Order: sequence, then structure tokens, then C-alpha cells
Amino acid sequence: MNKTKVYALAAIVSAFTIVQENRAAAVNLSSETQVEQVSEWFIGDFDNSQQVAGNPAVPLITMSNCSVQLDGGNQASNTRNVYLEQESLNRIRLYSFGAGGDAVNLSIRSFVNPGILDGICDRPQSQRTVNFSNLVPASCDIELFWESERYTGSNAPDGCTTSSGFKVVSDVVVQASSIDSLDKIFSPTGQLLVATPIEFRRVSSIPEPSLTLGILALGLWSLNKNISQRRKQKSPFIRK
Repeated sequence: MNKTKVYALAAIVSAFTIVQENRAAAVNLSSETQVEQVSEWFIGDFDNSQQVAGNPAVPLITMSNCSVQLDGGNQASNTRNVYLEQESLNRIRLYSFGAGGDAVNLSIRSFVNPGILDGICDRPQSQRTVNFSNLVPASCDIELFWESERYTGSNAPDGCTTSSGFKVVSDVVVQASSIDSLDKIFSPTGQLLVATPIEFRRVSSIPEPSLTLGILALGLWSLNKNISQRRKQKSPFIRK
């Protein structure tokens, strides 16, 4: 077989092997790693414009999420806090991700005075601080479970009760470039009022390059370097 083809095949096989090993290792992610991963996937700018294009009856919603620090409270040291802001729904929340054994505990809280947080995601990271006293005491909690390249969670059938007596049952699926959510809202008498799934897709690029592409690039670089060195060794015009 041509040596060039052998090197190329070796690079591809090596890349595939490493990717498979990483996927296998992901099955046993530590709880701390899961907290970091799912919270990072949650951060960024999203909208459901692709969903709206296929179904104009669904409202267009934009969502901007950024990491923030919580001043006060008794959170565990490895808790990751994400400020969430949805426009058109005017929904602002604090999402707190924490380790919970086999799952990631997601605690969702609203704000007493959300107005003072306007534009917080545009501030430098050091200035993104949420005061614990500005959080409503009651939280809505969901457990997120790792399932092959995604996290899924639901608080059905109990859901969470609002201050006005409505019940919200939530389902969520979080992936690297998408967040799918379904909030079923029931009246105090148990009547289903709203049940529209929202399919958010990332609109800002992910800074980290693909692991697979990175490995292949490294393999091709090594291949080109090896071929170049061999050509130099064989060339009659190279002086020793």
C-alpha cells in the first residue's frame, strides 16, 4: 500500500479510537464534571426561529444566558449559577446547577426586583453578581440525568406551584447546541392551559473546536510533515 495512504489511514483510525474512548469515558462523568458541562451548554444566546419557520403559530422567543456569582446564601462551592433572560415572554430567572449524586440538581428561582439586573450579561464577568436577598425564597427543582450526549429532566407529575395557585410541570433536554423545553401550565382547578414545546437553538458559536476535527488536523499535519521530511532526504539538491 502507498505509504501516504497508510499514514492517512493511521491518522483516521487514531482519531476514531480516541473519540470512541472519550464517548465511553463520558458515561462515567463525575457529578462535578456534569455540573460544569451542563451549565456551560446552557450559557449563550439562543432562539427558536427554526421552530417558528416550520410552525408560525409558535411565538418567537430569544434567550440570553450568562454565568453569574451569587452574593450570600449557603450554596455548595461547586454550584454554577446562570442568569436566564427570555424576551417576548419577559421571563427572568436564576438557574443554579449543583451536584446531586447520579444527577445534576437544577434549582430555578425568580427575582424580587428583576429590573436592577437589566444588562447584567453585558457586564464584565467580575461585575455579574446577584444578591441572594433579591431571590424569591421558593424554588422549582428538576433533576437532570446524563443520557448519551444530552441531559434530560422532568418534575412530572408534581411540578411546581406558583404564588397564584397555578401548577407548572416542566420537561427539559439540554445538548451542546440546543435546549428543548416543555412547560405545562395547569389552573388551580387542574385544567391544562398551556403546553407548547419550545425548541431553542444556539445562535452564537461555540468557542471550543470539535475534538474530532482537532485530532484529524493534528494527524494530517503530522502526515504532511513526515512526507516533507522524506522528500528532503531523497532530493539530490539537498546539501549535507
